[in-house]
Amino acid sequence: MSKKSFKTQASSSRAFSGALGQPEVASSIGNFGGTSIFGAVPSSFLSYVYEPPDLSNISEPSVVVALKNLQKKDSTTKSKALKDLQGYVLSLAVESGGVEEAILEAWIKIYPRASIDSSRRVRQLAHLLQGQIAVSCGKRIAKSMPQIVSSWLAGLYDNDRSVTRSTRESLRQVFTSEEKLKSLWRVYQSSIVGYAEDAVEKETVNTLSDERSTSPDDASAKYARVVGAAISMCADETPTSDQEKSRHKIDGFVGQEKVWKFASDPDPYLRLAVYRLATTAFTKSRGSLDLGLISTHMLGSSLNVSQVGSAFKYATAIATLTIKSPDIWTKYHHGSGKKSAIRRLCQYLRRGSQGGPPEYWAQINNLVHHLPLNILLPEVEIGGRVKEASELDPSPGSPLLEALREGITSKQEPIANLGIAWNTYLDVCELVVSFSPSQSSRDHFAQGSIVPLVRQCISPSADQLEWAVSGPDQPNICVRAFRQVLNISPETFQEEWRHLSAKIIEDFQTSLPEKSKDYIKSQDSISAKIARWYDLQAAILKDQSEILHSLIATTLVSELNMCTHTLRERSGKPYSAAAVLVHAIESLPELVRAPGETQRIITKFAQEDIPRLLLSPSAPQLIATLSRINEITDVCSIYESAISDLRKAPESAAKSNTLKSFISSPFLAEPAKIEALVITVKESLKMAKHGSETHWDLVMAAVGNKAASNELADELLADITNGLSIKEESSACLEGLELTAKRNGQALKAFTISTNGSTLLSKLLVLAESPDSNMSERAHRLTIAIEAILSDGKDSAHAVESMIEIINQGIDMAGQNSLSIDALVEQAQKLLHQALQHDVPALVVRLLPNSTQWTTVLKPFITQLPNPSMSIMTTLGGAINLIDREMSQVADVRSISRDFDGCSPALRMAWYVTKLLNTTDVFDHTTEEQRVVLIQHLATFTQLATHNISVPGSVPLWENIDLDIENEVSRLITDIQTLRVNWIRDNESLSKDLINTTQGQLLQESRGTSASSYHNACAYSSIGSELVELHGDFGSQEDLEQLDTVWTSPDIFTKAALLATAFESKLLFKLCSKLFDDLTGHNFHKKTHEGLLRLVFLNCIVDTHEDFLARIPSQRLIFFVKHLISQANDGMLGISIQTEMMKILKVAIKPIKEIYGVFWEELIDLVQRTWALLDKIRDDDIPLLHASLRLFEQLKRLRHQESNDDLQDAWSENQTLLDKGLLKLLLCLQDISDESHEPRKIVNALLARQLKALTYDSTSQARDLYPALASESLALQQSAYEILHQNIPKNQEQVSLDKALTKDFVAKLPEELLSLILAAPGLDTLAVASFERDMPATLQSYLLSWKLVYDHWKNSSSRVKADYANCLKDGTYVQTLLDLATNLLINRRSKPVNASQFDIESYNLDTFTSPETKTHSLLIHLYYLSLKYLPHLSKTWWRDTTSRQTVTSVEAWTEKYISPKIIASELSTISEWAPSQSTSDQPLTVKVSPSAREITAGIPIDEQHMQIAIRLPASYPLARATVDSVHRVGVDEKKWHSWLMTTQGVINFSSSGDESALIDGLLAWRRNVTATLKGQTECAICYSVVGADRQLPGKRCGTCKNMFHGSCLFRWFKSSNSSSCPLCRNAFHYS
Repeated sequence: MSKKSFKTQASSSRAFSGALGQPEVASSIGNFGGTSIFGAVPSSFLSYVYEPPDLSNISEPSVVVALKNLQKKDSTTKSKALKDLQGYVLSLAVESGGVEEAILEAWIKIYPRASIDSSRRVRQLAHLLQGQIAVSCGKRIAKSMPQIVSSWLAGLYDNDRSVTRSTRESLRQVFTSEEKLKSLWRVYQSSIVGYAEDAVEKETVNTLSDERSTSPDDASAKYARVVGAAISMCADETPTSDQEKSRHKIDGFVGQEKVWKFASDPDPYLRLAVYRLATTAFTKSRGSLDLGLISTHMLGSSLNVSQVGSAFKYATAIATLTIKSPDIWTKYHHGSGKKSAIRRLCQYLRRGSQGGPPEYWAQINNLVHHLPLNILLPEVEIGGRVKEASELDPSPGSPLLEALREGITSKQEPIANLGIAWNTYLDVCELVVSFSPSQSSRDHFAQGSIVPLVRQCISPSADQLEWAVSGPDQPNICVRAFRQVLNISPETFQEEWRHLSAKIIEDFQTSLPEKSKDYIKSQDSISAKIARWYDLQAAILKDQSEILHSLIATTLVSELNMCTHTLRERSGKPYSAAAVLVHAIESLPELVRAPGETQRIITKFAQEDIPRLLLSPSAPQLIATLSRINEITDVCSIYESAISDLRKAPESAAKSNTLKSFISSPFLAEPAKIEALVITVKESLKMAKHGSETHWDLVMAAVGNKAASNELADELLADITNGLSIKEESSACLEGLELTAKRNGQALKAFTISTNGSTLLSKLLVLAESPDSNMSERAHRLTIAIEAILSDGKDSAHAVESMIEIINQGIDMAGQNSLSIDALVEQAQKLLHQALQHDVPALVVRLLPNSTQWTTVLKPFITQLPNPSMSIMTTLGGAINLIDREMSQVADVRSISRDFDGCSPALRMAWYVTKLLNTTDVFDHTTEEQRVVLIQHLATFTQLATHNISVPGSVPLWENIDLDIENEVSRLITDIQTLRVNWIRDNESLSKDLINTTQGQLLQESRGTSASSYHNACAYSSIGSELVELHGDFGSQEDLEQLDTVWTSPDIFTKAALLATAFESKLLFKLCSKLFDDLTGHNFHKKTHEGLLRLVFLNCIVDTHEDFLARIPSQRLIFFVKHLISQANDGMLGISIQTEMMKILKVAIKPIKEIYGVFWEELIDLVQRTWALLDKIRDDDIPLLHASLRLFEQLKRLRHQESNDDLQDAWSENQTLLDKGLLKLLLCLQDISDESHEPRKIVNALLARQLKALTYDSTSQARDLYPALASESLALQQSAYEILHQNIPKNQEQVSLDKALTKDFVAKLPEELLSLILAAPGLDTLAVASFERDMPATLQSYLLSWKLVYDHWKNSSSRVKADYANCLKDGTYVQTLLDLATNLLINRRSKPVNASQFDIESYNLDTFTSPETKTHSLLIHLYYLSLKYLPHLSKTWWRDTTSRQTVTSVEAWTEKYISPKIIASELSTISEWAPSQSTSDQPLTVKVSPSAREITAGIPIDEQHMQIAIRLPASYPLARATVDSVHRVGVDEKKWHSWLMTTQGVINFSSSGDESALIDGLLAWRRNVTATLKGQTECAICYSVVGADRQLPGKRCGTCKNMFHGSCLFRWFKSSNSSSCPLCRNAFHYS
């Protein structure tokens, strides 16, 4: 053991250290101590103060640390030390000698104190360690046993069970048998008794615990535990004392007064130990017991203290003492007065059982029966003389009986104890009364001590609560008490009987009226009394006494007379009176049915009064009475007349309650006799289904009536079940079923497993998927409740069968109310989860559809003729054209059942199977046959579903052409493929033989020429393709041999499937070469079908093995190509043959690309003529168009390689015709949507790719493409846009030149383009459009058209731009665009689009991953271009917007995202323009400040600058730019302000529409300034043009014509004191 496992821990106390310094400390006492070296203070072996063990001889330092820590005060430190010691001891081998002697000696000294530690954990670990040390030491422990055995055995009596358990475990480690353990007790009896004596006599609370570190409560608890354990050991030792010395010591211990003083100790554990000792000692009849001492403490003291926690043991002890020595109550008990034995006993009994068990009262009964007579009856002695028996007169107010009653009826007495407690009381009464010989005293006793008990049982009274009997034993106690009264005093019995009968009559006669507030409470209380009264009569009548029979019969007649009279007089309102009839007939049938007065009274009342009282509150009781008197009178007529009257009565609560009572009665067992009642029930059900909740009570009463026939309940529940499928009734019917499950679960269970109830669970599961959350939750809870009812008992198997039937019905058939697939899967998962492991395989067989089920649901679809355009997407290619339409029995899919979502059973079955396989491990439990069925039919389904997704409606597995369901089916197909790939990849669980078996089955199904054969062949080829992708050439020689075998058969699809999936081999190449040779000389006009077959087979091979043709000699390839071209050009061949020819030609020309010949021109001509013949391109034409475009693409690719001059020349000669052909195809395809037509989308994308490469040299050619912008195909739209997008800016230079050269030339936007932007797509249309697949075609057409509009601004002059802007002013083009943009980007969204995530200044079609971001980017870009190129129109739209919220939100959004871009662009333009100004005019000095959004422009005049500032607002151009004055020079304020306003107007209302508006504004200002300054001369006085007042010279001399500033001239006049001209000196005359 590592020494590091121990760490020295701090002590929690220094008490031990202090003790070392006290020389007064003495040795321990008794057998375990000696004289201490510390002094004369006594110290015990359990005291916390003791001489520490000598640890110097221990060799292991870690053990020394642990033993030192064990002597500290902290319990955590001790626990850790004990665990460390355990680890050390367990690491030692017994063979090595075990624990060393020094450790053992130290432990012997520490263990006794550790075993009584205050900490439970420390005590537990100490005892465990003791056992481990004993095992390790072996026999060496024997010499130390006298010192530790008592502490060890004392652990067995610890008050903590875990410590006791640990002690027992440690003892068993050493003493492995019961005999050895008994020997231990016998050998060490003397030591054990000595331990007990020392613990009792010498230990105190303060010696066991240090008051400085232990709380008083903990110290007291420790002391009680130690002493209690010591006493308990002696109690167990007593039976085994067979040695004289031991017997003497034990007797001495038992005789100690201190031991018996503990009998009244506050600690219950210590009291229990004493009581055990007393019971054991007296059981063994110890002759040396001091009875006086025991009586003093066991009776005198203990009776006076609380016995909570020890009540039963104490009762057992004093009962044993009383039985063995009754004198302890008299002779040895010296108390008197308040301390007398009877007073103390009564005081004790008044406390009850004090939490004890029911057996406590049995001990009390035992005790009382053995009490001395003068204690039981205190009156037995008078003046020291004992009374004679004749003189005894037991008082009913006996203190003993009163004490018993008080203890029994105390609030703390547990109800479980009351039965045996009251029986004890009656036993004591019987004992007491047995001492009374006189009848009068017996009568008096019965009247006072027992009769009140009976009265309180029958008619409880608040004044007699001390007699209250509660609990389930009340009836039996009441009957016993009354019988006891009968035995004690018959006269009292009869008197009390009549009194109780009269009291019952008085109660119902004087009961509260109906209008009283407490009417119901009063009637129910009296009815309960009556029920108890008649239960008592029935029990008493069993005694078969003539007197009792006569007495009961007499009182019964009186009671019946008075109850019927009361009901007549009070119109049936006191229904407690009617309860007399019910309980009398039910409890006393013999008296009622016997001919006589009672029968006459009941019969007369039933016939004359009951029918008219059925609408009274007594109706339920009266109907119950009728149901019980069939043997007395004929009640059928009473029933019929009563029900007839009830049905005619107006609706009321009373009527409803009465009908409910009738329906609940056993008479409903014969509905044929009471047809009106059945009709009433059915009418009630009809009303309940229409929302009348009150009528459900009547229906539930009929369903729950066990006497009624099962047919009636089934009929009612079937009607309710059918209502679940009716929208208006479903909620009410669901409520009815909820009530049935709650009240009549067994009836619902019987119905569910019946034929009529087979649809209940399925209908509930359908409702559980209702969009109404409340309805869904209720149905789900009810389903769970019914499943719980079904799974309870032997019908659980039927519940499983029902659910399996529901699941199979859900996948075999579809309807508007069919369960969803998720619900079916959930139910299947539940069944699998609940099934036992060995039942799972059988369950899986029934949960997965079999081959017949698959065939049935797939048959209507697998016979559908596939769309011919699908040939470009399948591995079998043109084999689709070989389907024999006459052999294909096409099913009418319109008659196929579908669920609410339009899904067929085939789709539902595949969905169910896939989800179940993905969410459970059912595949692991399937048989090989099931796996083949799964793989085969899922593969077939995948092919059919793929066809329907590619061309919606071609194989209508689902009805709704909706993107959501298409996406779900696409995910389903992916899941199926993933499952299949996982199965194929897992070669261990799914062998290659299984795959081969599956493919063989598919090949077998592909035989023939029907549509179903084709679909199975496609499924085979799909599996084969997956095998090749996963494992390479997964096929085998067997496949090739099979191909060779079927080659001559008519099964064309089998051959095509094998060829399409065959791996590369000599045989396959041989077949390819043979087909090649056959086709080279084949006449396709004469043998068309045969030629088509061979072409299809050859293409199947070449599609996967294109390199085969490279291995064929070039000359043969040339002959082959020429032959096919000649055959195609000689005459009109079918589309399918042309398609296959072009497909093989596309592959065949590649190996001969370097061969010269005229066939290249013929090939190009073939492509051109093929396109020319295509007009209205239907689905049949799609494969041909696709093949021709692929051939065209191959030719163009070879041409770019420049490896053949003949091809180059032929291409150059025919390029114009080819371009026109492509444009013709564009016009032919533009009006047909390809949104959900995958083959068309593939062809359109291929065509668009070719169109992008075309070049257009004229505007007229480009204009031919504008209609394509409105195409229904997004691909064609984009191709037309990209062509025009590149062409339009190039043409603007010519337009600008024409504008400059021709005075009257007006640039206009193309009319075709304006027509495309005339109206935007409606918001309502866009709201329902889907953006998941792509941008809607109408929206893309509109936005791309606008992008082309703004392309006209590029490379255009300002005058041309102005013309374009004027074109857009004539309509609402811009307003429509901006409305659409702001609605989609800002208004119709909870949060505006974050434009910072997009490139605002440019747009590229190919940079977006989602249609939504593509739309947002284009809208943001167009909004930016609108503000940039058409700011005036944009501002006008914004100002004219009527919605203030829109104005605010648009301005804020524009200011945040768009304006910074526009402002930066315009300021950049100004910065570039300023240096390039013309020098012919006065140049402007321009400064641009981007941060301040400001342009400062100035013109120097003399030494000053005339300056203005153009400031752009944050939301420019929505907000107007402002022009402010910086420095005015040479002009007056009015003219200056006019210039500023003119400049601002030019900027804000410029027609050029882009950043040139700022330049136009600056130029306008410059023109004004230069025009004003033109011809100005300097002042002849100051020689400056601009004067000090910043004015121009304005005063002209009339003589010399020189100009002067007015201020200069005024100063001259003032300084010269004359008004002459400064130059000519003539008088100055203003001119």
